[in-house]
Amino acid sequence: MQPVAGPPGSPLTGPTRAPDVAGPSGPPVAGPSGPPADVNPAQFDPLAEIEDARARRQGREDRLEMLEKKRNSARINVYLFLAITIVLGIFSFFPGPIHGDVSDNPQAQMSPNEAEAWVRNGGDVEEYRDKIWDGSSNATSASMNIYIPPPLPDMGSTSAVRVDVTFVSYRNTGSTDFKAGMFDGDCGVLPTHESLPDDSWYLSEISLPPGEQVEFTLYTQPGQKCILVEWVNPVDNPGTLATMDIEVAVYWPRMFTVPVGLITFLMAGFAFIGAQKTGKAYKKLKYPEGRPEKKVEEEVLEAAEAEQRGDQLGVPEIDTPEDTDSSNIEGQTLAEAAATPEQDDTVSEEVPIEIEVEAEMPTEEPAETENAATAWTDEQLLGAGWTQEQIDGMRNS
Repeated sequence: MQPVAGPPGSPLTGPTRAPDVAGPSGPPVAGPSGPPADVNPAQFDPLAEIEDARARRQGREDRLEMLEKKRNSARINVYLFLAITIVLGIFSFFPGPIHGDVSDNPQAQMSPNEAEAWVRNGGDVEEYRDKIWDGSSNATSASMNIYIPPPLPDMGSTSAVRVDVTFVSYRNTGSTDFKAGMFDGDCGVLPTHESLPDDSWYLSEISLPPGEQVEFTLYTQPGQKCILVEWVNPVDNPGTLATMDIEVAVYWPRMFTVPVGLITFLMAGFAFIGAQKTGKAYKKLKYPEGRPEKKVEEEVLEAAEAEQRGDQLGVPEIDTPEDTDSSNIEGQTLAEAAATPEQDDTVSEEVPIEIEVEAEMPTEEPAETENAATAWTDEQLLGAGWTQEQIDGMRNS
C-alpha cells in the first residue's frame, strides 16, 4: 500500500519571538486604605451607634446647661440695669441731701425774754444746731455752708444743680421782704445778692404773717456753697427770738444722672432682647415638639382626681387581659357593671365555665337560612355547592 503524500512545499514557520503584549506601565492602583469618609461607623457597629447616641445626648445636655446659664445671666443683667436706672431716676427727680428743718420751732410759743433765758440756760440748743435760722444769734440773717457733690466744670445750665428752698417767717413787726442766694465758697464776707446770676438768688416782696411759708427754687454749680437769707429791712433791736427758719433740699447733678440713666435703660432693653432670644433657643432645644400645654404635676393631679371620683361612685374595676390584641373585650361593659349589683365570688367563678360550655356547643343555623334556600332551584343549589341528598332532605323537611 502506497503512503499518502503530504502537502508540497516547506512547512509554515511559527512565530520567532514572544508576542508584543504590553503589561501595566506603572505601579498597581492602591485600594482604599480605610472606610469611606462619608460613612458613619455607627451604621455597622452597634457599640459605635450606642456611643454616638450617648455623645449626642451629652452634647444636648451641655448645650441646655449653657443656654440656661446664659438666659439666667441675661435676666440678672436686666434686673441690674433696671435697678440702676431707677436709682438714677430717683436721684434726678427727687431731692437728695436736706439741710435745716422748718417743721419744728422750739421758740414758737416763747416771748423774747423766755427765748433769751432758754438760750442762756442752755436748754435744748444742741438739738437745733443744724437749723438754718437767726434764733439765738442776735442777727437779722441766717446762713449755712453746704457742699454739693460732685465737682464738675461750669457748663452753664447743663451742669447746674437744682436747690429747693422753703422759707418760714416768724417776724411780727416791720417789713417781711427778704433776699436769698447761693454764694461760692464759705460763709464769710460775701458780695451782694445782686451780683449773683439771676437763677442763683431770689427776692421776696410779699407781706408774710407769722408762720407763713414761701417756697422757691435756685440753681447753682456743684461745689462748696453758702446759702444766705437776710431781711431787706433789718429788725430793730434784734434778740434771741427767731424771726426766720429755712430748709434747703439739694438735688443731684442731672448732667451726670440723666445720661447715665438713659444708657443703663438702653442696656436693660438690649439685655431683655438677649434674654428673650436665649429663652426661645432653650425652649426649642428642650421641647423640640413644642412645650406641653399641661405640666406633669397637673396631669398627675387630674388623674388622681379622676380615680378618686371613680372610687366614690363605687364602680367595680374590669380586668383587661394583657395579651389581648382586639379592642372588643368580652364580658360586662362599664355601664352594665355599674348598673348591676356586685356578685359573690362563687358566681364570678362559675361565669367563665358557662362561657366555655357555650363556646363548645355547636351553633345551629337559623331557620331563616333554610326558608331562603327553598326559593332556589336545584341547579342553583348544586352550583352553590349543595349535594343532591341535601337538596332532597331540604325539600322533604
